[in-house]
Amino acid sequence: MTSAALPRSVLSRSAVRRIACAVVTAELRRLREDGALPALPANGWPDPTPIGDEGLGLDSMEQLGALGALAEAFDLDDSLLGGDPPCLVGAWIDWIMLGHAAGDGRMTVRTSGSTGNPAPCNHAMADLLDEAAFLATCFPGRRRVVALVPAHHLYGIIWTALLPAALDVPVVVRTAGTALGLTAGDLVVAVPDQWQAMLRLTRRFPDDVVGVSSAGPLDDGLAAALPAAGLARLFDIYGSSETSGIALRELPSTAYDLLPRWRLLPDGGEDWRLGDRDGGVHALPDRIERVGDRAIRPVRRRDGAVQVAGHNVWPDRVAAVLREVDGVADAAVRLHGNGRLKAFVVPHGDHDPAGLSAKIDHAVTTRLTEPEHPKSLRFGPALPRNEMGKLKDWA
Repeated sequence: MTSAALPRSVLSRSAVRRIACAVVTAELRRLREDGALPALPANGWPDPTPIGDEGLGLDSMEQLGALGALAEAFDLDDSLLGGDPPCLVGAWIDWIMLGHAAGDGRMTVRTSGSTGNPAPCNHAMADLLDEAAFLATCFPGRRRVVALVPAHHLYGIIWTALLPAALDVPVVVRTAGTALGLTAGDLVVAVPDQWQAMLRLTRRFPDDVVGVSSAGPLDDGLAAALPAAGLARLFDIYGSSETSGIALRELPSTAYDLLPRWRLLPDGGEDWRLGDRDGGVHALPDRIERVGDRAIRPVRRRDGAVQVAGHNVWPDRVAAVLREVDGVADAAVRLHGNGRLKAFVVPHGDHDPAGLSAKIDHAVTTRLTEPEHPKSLRFGPALPRNEMGKLKDWA
Protein backbone atom coordinates (compact mmCIF):
# COMPACT_ATOMS: atom_id res chain seq x y z
CA MET A 1 0.00 0.00 0.00
CA THR A 2 1.31 3.45 -0.86
CA SER A 3 1.03 6.45 1.39
CA ALA A 4 -1.37 8.05 -1.11
CA ALA A 5 -3.82 5.16 -0.58
CA LEU A 6 -3.93 5.57 3.19
CA PRO A 7 -6.82 7.24 5.00
CA ARG A 8 -5.78 10.70 6.17
CA SER A 9 -5.21 10.69 9.93
CA VAL A 10 -6.01 13.48 12.32
CA LEU A 11 -4.41 14.22 15.64
CA SER A 12 -6.69 12.85 18.33
CA ARG A 13 -7.14 14.29 21.78
CA SER A 14 -6.42 10.90 23.33
CA ALA A 15 -3.03 10.70 21.59
CA VAL A 16 -2.16 14.27 22.59
CA ARG A 17 -3.07 13.54 26.21
CA ARG A 18 -0.88 10.45 26.43
CA ILE A 19 2.12 12.20 24.85
CA ALA A 20 1.68 15.44 26.82
CA CYS A 21 1.41 13.67 30.16
CA ALA A 22 4.55 11.66 29.40
CA VAL A 23 6.39 14.87 28.43
CA VAL A 24 5.38 16.54 31.72
CA THR A 25 6.35 13.47 33.73
CA ALA A 26 9.79 13.46 32.12
CA GLU A 27 10.18 17.18 32.92
CA LEU A 28 9.20 16.61 36.57
CA ARG A 29 11.69 13.76 36.79
CA ARG A 30 14.35 16.22 35.64
CA LEU A 31 13.29 18.90 38.11
CA ARG A 32 12.66 16.84 41.25
CA GLU A 33 15.68 15.52 43.07
CA ASP A 34 13.58 13.23 45.28
CA GLY A 35 12.12 11.46 42.24
CA ALA A 36 8.55 11.75 43.57
CA LEU A 37 6.10 11.88 40.65
CA PRO A 38 2.30 12.00 40.42
CA ALA A 39 0.78 8.68 39.43
CA LEU A 40 0.22 8.59 35.67
CA PRO A 41 -2.73 6.57 34.32
CA ALA A 42 -2.21 4.67 31.06
CA ASN A 43 -4.12 7.25 29.06
CA GLY A 44 -2.93 10.31 30.95
CA TRP A 45 -4.49 12.57 33.56
CA PRO A 46 -8.16 13.48 32.98
CA ASP A 47 -9.07 17.00 31.85
CA PRO A 48 -10.49 18.15 35.22
CA THR A 49 -7.26 17.28 37.09
CA PRO A 50 -5.85 20.42 38.77
CA ILE A 51 -2.21 21.09 37.96
CA GLY A 52 -1.44 22.64 41.35
CA ASP A 53 -1.85 21.59 44.97
CA GLU A 54 -5.27 19.94 44.67
CA GLY A 55 -4.17 17.63 41.86
CA LEU A 56 -0.73 16.98 40.41
CA GLY A 57 1.00 19.08 43.05
CA LEU A 58 3.16 21.18 40.73
CA ASP A 59 4.56 24.36 42.26
CA SER A 60 4.85 27.57 40.24
CA MET A 61 8.33 26.79 38.87
CA GLU A 62 7.30 23.24 37.94
CA GLN A 63 4.22 24.57 36.14
CA LEU A 64 6.45 26.86 34.08
CA GLY A 65 8.79 23.94 33.39
CA ALA A 66 5.85 21.82 32.24
CA LEU A 67 4.63 24.59 29.90
CA GLY A 68 8.13 24.98 28.46
CA ALA A 69 8.50 21.24 27.91
CA LEU A 70 5.11 21.05 26.17
CA ALA A 71 5.91 24.10 24.03
CA GLU A 72 9.18 22.52 22.88
CA ALA A 73 7.63 19.10 22.24
CA PHE A 74 4.58 20.36 20.33
CA ASP A 75 6.18 23.42 18.67
CA LEU A 76 3.96 25.95 20.49
CA ASP A 77 4.39 29.46 21.87
CA ASP A 78 2.67 31.72 24.38
CA SER A 79 0.52 33.49 21.78
CA LEU A 80 -2.10 30.75 22.13
CA LEU A 81 -2.20 30.85 25.94
CA GLY A 82 -4.99 32.71 27.75
CA GLY A 83 -4.75 35.62 30.16
CA ASP A 84 -4.21 33.26 33.11
CA PRO A 85 -1.80 30.32 33.30
CA PRO A 86 -3.39 26.89 32.75
CA CYS A 87 -4.71 25.43 35.99
CA LEU A 88 -6.21 22.16 34.71
CA VAL A 89 -4.72 19.35 32.63
CA GLY A 90 -7.49 19.95 30.09
CA ALA A 91 -6.11 23.46 29.50
CA TRP A 92 -2.76 21.96 28.50
CA ILE A 93 -4.50 19.66 26.04
CA ASP A 94 -6.68 22.49 24.66
CA TRP A 95 -3.53 24.58 24.06
CA ILE A 96 -1.87 21.77 22.11
CA MET A 97 -4.98 20.95 20.09
CA LEU A 98 -5.40 24.64 19.18
CA GLY A 99 -1.76 24.85 18.07
CA HIS A 100 -2.23 21.83 15.79
CA ALA A 101 -5.74 22.62 14.54
CA ALA A 102 -4.54 23.73 11.09
CA GLY A 103 -2.87 20.38 10.45
CA ASP A 104 0.56 21.89 9.82
CA GLY A 105 1.96 21.41 13.33
CA ARG A 106 5.33 19.98 14.18
CA MET A 107 6.77 17.90 17.00
CA THR A 108 10.23 17.84 18.53
CA VAL A 109 11.90 14.93 20.29
CA ARG A 110 15.41 14.76 21.67
CA THR A 111 18.18 12.29 21.11
CA SER A 112 21.84 12.08 22.16
CA GLY A 113 24.54 13.54 19.92
CA SER A 114 28.02 12.10 19.51
CA THR A 115 29.10 13.94 22.65
CA GLY A 116 26.13 12.72 24.62
CA ASN A 117 24.39 16.14 24.58
CA PRO A 118 20.68 16.02 23.75
CA ALA A 119 19.89 17.24 20.24
CA PRO A 120 16.41 18.29 19.03
CA CYS A 121 14.83 16.40 16.13
CA ASN A 122 11.86 18.16 14.54
CA HIS A 123 9.12 16.35 12.60
CA ALA A 124 5.97 17.34 10.75
CA MET A 125 3.06 15.93 12.72
CA ALA A 126 1.44 14.95 9.40
CA ASP A 127 4.38 12.63 8.68
CA LEU A 128 4.06 10.97 12.07
CA LEU A 129 0.31 10.57 11.65
CA ASP A 130 0.76 9.06 8.18
CA GLU A 131 3.31 6.62 9.57
CA ALA A 132 0.86 5.54 12.27
CA ALA A 133 -1.93 5.21 9.69
CA PHE A 134 0.21 2.91 7.55
CA LEU A 135 1.28 0.82 10.54
CA ALA A 136 -2.37 0.43 11.53
CA THR A 137 -2.93 -1.43 8.23
CA CYS A 138 -0.18 -3.88 9.21
CA PHE A 139 -1.82 -4.92 12.48
CA PRO A 140 -5.47 -5.79 11.90
CA GLY A 141 -7.37 -7.50 14.68
CA ARG A 142 -5.52 -5.89 17.57
CA ARG A 143 -7.69 -5.23 20.60
CA ARG A 144 -5.19 -3.42 22.86
CA VAL A 145 -1.75 -1.85 22.72
CA VAL A 146 0.34 -2.92 25.70
CA ALA A 147 2.97 -0.24 26.24
CA LEU A 148 6.25 -0.94 28.02
CA VAL A 149 7.89 2.21 26.64
CA PRO A 150 7.15 5.87 27.51
CA ALA A 151 5.24 8.13 25.14
CA HIS A 152 7.68 11.07 25.04
CA HIS A 153 10.28 9.28 22.89
CA LEU A 154 9.53 8.87 19.18
CA TYR A 155 9.07 5.09 19.33
CA GLY A 156 6.50 5.49 22.11
CA ILE A 157 4.82 8.47 20.43
CA ILE A 158 4.15 6.50 17.24
CA TRP A 159 3.41 3.09 18.69
CA THR A 160 1.71 3.84 22.03
CA ALA A 161 -0.14 7.10 21.23
CA LEU A 162 -0.71 7.70 17.50
CA LEU A 163 -1.07 4.03 16.49
CA PRO A 164 -3.66 3.13 19.16
CA ALA A 165 -5.69 6.17 18.07
CA ALA A 166 -5.45 5.02 14.44
CA LEU A 167 -6.52 1.50 15.44
CA ASP A 168 -9.17 2.87 17.85
CA VAL A 169 -7.99 0.55 20.62
CA PRO A 170 -7.14 1.26 24.26
CA VAL A 171 -3.61 1.49 25.69
CA VAL A 172 -2.55 -0.36 28.82
CA VAL A 173 0.79 0.35 30.48
CA ARG A 174 2.88 -2.48 31.87
CA THR A 175 6.37 -2.80 33.35
CA ALA A 176 8.65 -5.74 32.65
CA GLY A 177 9.07 -7.58 35.93
CA THR A 178 5.40 -7.24 36.91
CA ALA A 179 2.36 -9.29 35.93
CA LEU A 180 1.70 -8.36 32.30
CA GLY A 181 -1.84 -9.73 32.07
CA LEU A 182 -1.59 -10.31 28.33
CA THR A 183 -4.64 -11.50 26.40
CA ALA A 184 -5.43 -12.54 22.84
CA GLY A 185 -5.38 -9.58 20.48
CA ASP A 186 -2.65 -7.65 22.31
CA LEU A 187 0.09 -5.74 20.49
CA VAL A 188 3.04 -5.48 22.88
CA VAL A 189 5.44 -2.56 22.33
CA ALA A 190 8.84 -2.99 24.00
CA VAL A 191 12.61 -2.69 23.55
CA PRO A 192 15.02 -5.67 23.30
CA ASP A 193 16.02 -5.64 26.98
CA GLN A 194 12.36 -5.76 27.98
CA TRP A 195 11.69 -8.61 25.56
CA GLN A 196 14.59 -10.51 27.11
CA ALA A 197 13.11 -10.00 30.59
CA MET A 198 9.63 -11.03 29.40
CA LEU A 199 11.03 -14.20 27.85
CA ARG A 200 12.64 -15.23 31.13
CA LEU A 201 9.51 -14.43 33.17
CA THR A 202 6.84 -15.80 30.82
CA ARG A 203 6.45 -19.55 30.52
CA ARG A 204 4.27 -19.16 27.45
CA PHE A 205 2.58 -16.22 25.74
CA PRO A 206 -1.20 -16.38 25.28
CA ASP A 207 -2.54 -17.10 21.80
CA ASP A 208 -2.68 -14.24 19.28
CA VAL A 209 -0.25 -11.88 21.00
CA VAL A 210 1.88 -9.85 18.57
CA GLY A 211 5.10 -8.12 19.55
CA VAL A 212 7.08 -5.20 18.17
CA SER A 213 10.62 -4.18 19.09
CA SER A 214 12.79 -1.16 18.38
CA ALA A 215 15.43 1.18 19.89
CA GLY A 216 18.20 -1.38 19.47
CA PRO A 217 19.26 -4.52 17.61
CA LEU A 218 17.13 -7.58 18.27
CA ASP A 219 19.48 -10.48 19.01
CA ASP A 220 18.97 -13.49 16.71
CA GLY A 221 18.67 -15.86 19.64
CA LEU A 222 16.03 -13.72 21.33
CA ALA A 223 14.19 -13.25 18.05
CA ALA A 224 13.95 -17.01 17.64
CA ALA A 225 13.09 -17.73 21.28
CA LEU A 226 10.07 -15.41 21.50
CA PRO A 227 7.98 -17.16 18.80
CA ALA A 228 9.07 -20.49 20.28
CA ALA A 229 7.52 -19.29 23.56
CA GLY A 230 4.21 -18.69 21.82
CA LEU A 231 4.43 -15.12 20.52
CA ALA A 232 2.21 -15.23 17.42
CA ARG A 233 4.20 -12.71 15.35
CA LEU A 234 7.24 -10.52 16.03
CA PHE A 235 8.12 -7.29 14.22
CA ASP A 236 11.23 -5.11 14.39
CA ILE A 237 11.12 -1.43 13.43
CA TYR A 238 14.26 0.27 12.11
CA GLY A 239 14.52 4.03 12.48
CA SER A 240 15.99 6.89 14.48
CA SER A 241 14.96 10.03 16.32
CA GLU A 242 16.06 12.03 13.29
CA THR A 243 13.92 10.13 10.76
CA SER A 244 11.23 8.32 12.77
CA GLY A 245 10.45 4.86 11.35
CA ILE A 246 12.39 3.90 8.25
CA ALA A 247 11.62 0.24 7.65
CA LEU A 248 9.84 -2.73 9.20
CA ARG A 249 10.55 -6.45 9.18
CA GLU A 250 8.64 -9.45 10.43
CA LEU A 251 10.88 -12.07 11.98
CA PRO A 252 12.51 -14.34 10.90
CA SER A 253 13.25 -12.11 7.90
CA THR A 254 16.61 -10.32 8.15
CA ALA A 255 15.62 -7.64 5.61
CA TYR A 256 13.53 -4.57 6.45
CA ASP A 257 10.89 -3.25 4.03
CA LEU A 258 10.94 0.54 3.62
CA LEU A 259 7.89 2.40 4.92
CA PRO A 260 5.90 4.13 2.14
CA ARG A 261 7.35 7.58 2.86
CA TRP A 262 10.90 6.59 1.92
CA ARG A 263 12.98 5.67 -1.12
CA LEU A 264 16.67 4.91 -1.45
CA LEU A 265 19.00 7.35 -3.19
CA PRO A 266 22.54 6.43 -4.27
CA ASP A 267 25.23 8.35 -2.38
CA GLY A 268 28.43 7.42 -4.18
CA GLY A 269 30.09 4.02 -4.23
CA GLU A 270 27.86 1.54 -2.43
CA ASP A 271 26.42 4.03 0.05
CA TRP A 272 22.80 5.17 0.27
CA ARG A 273 20.67 7.99 1.59
CA LEU A 274 16.94 8.34 2.14
CA GLY A 275 14.63 10.43 -0.02
CA ASP A 276 11.20 11.42 1.26
CA ARG A 277 8.02 12.19 -0.66
CA ASP A 278 8.62 15.95 -0.43
CA GLY A 279 12.04 15.77 -2.06
CA GLY A 280 14.00 15.92 1.18
CA VAL A 281 17.21 13.92 1.58
CA HIS A 282 18.20 12.31 4.88
CA ALA A 283 21.20 10.39 6.14
CA LEU A 284 20.72 6.79 7.20
CA PRO A 285 21.94 6.03 10.73
CA ASP A 286 23.73 2.92 9.45
CA ARG A 287 25.54 1.75 6.39
CA ILE A 288 23.11 -0.60 4.72
CA GLU A 289 22.96 -3.40 2.21
CA ARG A 290 20.23 -2.98 -0.38
CA VAL A 291 18.06 -6.07 -0.78
CA GLY A 292 15.71 -5.60 -3.73
CA ASP A 293 14.03 -2.33 -4.69
CA ARG A 294 12.52 -1.49 -1.29
CA ALA A 295 14.28 -3.68 1.24
CA ILE A 296 17.43 -3.02 3.26
CA ARG A 297 19.67 -4.74 5.75
CA PRO A 298 21.63 -2.53 8.22
CA VAL A 299 25.34 -3.39 8.34
CA ARG A 300 26.99 -1.05 10.87
CA ARG A 301 26.48 2.31 12.58
CA ARG A 302 28.00 5.33 10.87
CA ASP A 303 28.77 7.19 14.08
CA GLY A 304 30.21 4.36 16.17
CA ALA A 305 27.24 4.31 18.55
CA VAL A 306 25.88 1.14 20.13
CA GLN A 307 22.51 0.55 21.76
CA VAL A 308 22.36 -0.04 25.52
CA ALA A 309 18.92 -0.43 27.10
CA GLY A 310 17.40 1.45 24.18
CA HIS A 311 19.83 4.38 24.40
CA ASN A 312 22.52 5.47 21.96
CA VAL A 313 25.91 5.13 23.66
CA TRP A 314 29.32 6.00 22.22
CA PRO A 315 32.06 3.66 23.53
CA ASP A 316 34.79 6.06 22.39
CA ARG A 317 33.31 8.80 24.59
CA VAL A 318 33.24 6.45 27.58
CA ALA A 319 36.83 5.38 26.93
CA ALA A 320 37.90 9.05 26.80
CA VAL A 321 36.37 9.60 30.24
CA LEU A 322 38.22 6.57 31.62
CA ARG A 323 41.53 7.84 30.24
CA GLU A 324 41.12 11.02 32.29
CA VAL A 325 41.02 9.06 35.56
CA ASP A 326 44.24 9.46 37.55
CA GLY A 327 46.19 6.23 37.22
CA VAL A 328 44.73 5.14 33.85
CA ALA A 329 47.27 4.99 31.01
CA ASP A 330 44.85 3.76 28.34
CA ALA A 331 41.38 2.30 28.00
CA ALA A 332 39.09 0.69 25.44
CA VAL A 333 35.34 0.16 25.67
CA ARG A 334 33.09 -2.23 23.78
CA LEU A 335 29.60 -3.68 23.91
CA HIS A 336 29.50 -6.86 25.99
CA GLY A 337 27.51 -9.88 24.89
CA ASN A 338 25.06 -9.19 27.75
CA GLY A 339 24.05 -5.89 26.15
CA ARG A 340 26.01 -3.63 28.53
CA LEU A 341 29.42 -1.99 28.11
CA LYS A 342 32.73 -3.57 29.12
CA ALA A 343 36.09 -1.83 29.52
CA PHE A 344 39.74 -2.87 29.26
CA VAL A 345 42.00 -0.61 31.35
CA VAL A 346 45.78 -0.24 31.27
CA PRO A 347 47.01 1.15 34.62
CA HIS A 348 49.86 3.64 34.99
CA GLY A 349 52.93 2.21 36.72
CA ASP A 350 52.19 0.79 40.15
CA HIS A 351 48.50 1.66 40.41
CA ASP A 352 46.71 -1.45 41.65
CA PRO A 353 43.43 -2.55 40.04
CA ALA A 354 41.44 -2.41 43.29
CA GLY A 355 42.24 1.23 43.98
CA LEU A 356 41.83 2.14 40.34
CA SER A 357 38.42 0.46 40.19
CA ALA A 358 37.17 2.76 42.95
CA LYS A 359 38.39 5.84 41.08
CA ILE A 360 36.80 4.60 37.85
CA ASP A 361 33.49 3.92 39.63
CA HIS A 362 33.48 7.48 40.94
CA ALA A 363 34.24 8.94 37.51
CA VAL A 364 31.56 7.02 35.64
CA THR A 365 28.96 7.70 38.34
CA THR A 366 29.53 11.44 38.27
CA ARG A 367 30.20 11.97 34.57
CA LEU A 368 28.28 9.33 32.61
CA THR A 369 24.69 8.25 32.26
CA GLU A 370 23.61 4.85 33.56
CA PRO A 371 23.63 3.19 30.08
CA GLU A 372 27.22 4.46 29.64
CA HIS A 373 28.52 2.72 32.77
CA PRO A 374 30.87 -0.20 31.97
CA LYS A 375 29.56 -3.18 33.91
CA SER A 376 32.72 -5.23 33.39
CA LEU A 377 36.32 -4.05 33.97
CA ARG A 378 39.42 -5.94 32.91
CA PHE A 379 42.97 -4.76 33.63
CA GLY A 380 46.16 -5.56 31.72
CA PRO A 381 49.59 -4.16 30.81
CA ALA A 382 48.49 -3.27 27.26
CA LEU A 383 45.31 -3.11 25.21
CA PRO A 384 44.63 -6.39 23.38
CA ARG A 385 45.63 -6.16 19.71
CA ASN A 386 45.89 -8.57 16.81
CA GLU A 387 48.93 -9.26 14.65
CA MET A 388 48.04 -6.21 12.51
CA GLY A 389 48.10 -3.97 15.56
CA LYS A 390 44.35 -3.39 15.52
CA LEU A 391 42.34 -3.48 18.72
CA LYS A 392 40.71 -6.88 19.24
CA ASP A 393 37.99 -8.13 21.54
CA TRP A 394 38.60 -9.50 25.03
CA ALA A 395 36.75 -11.95 27.22
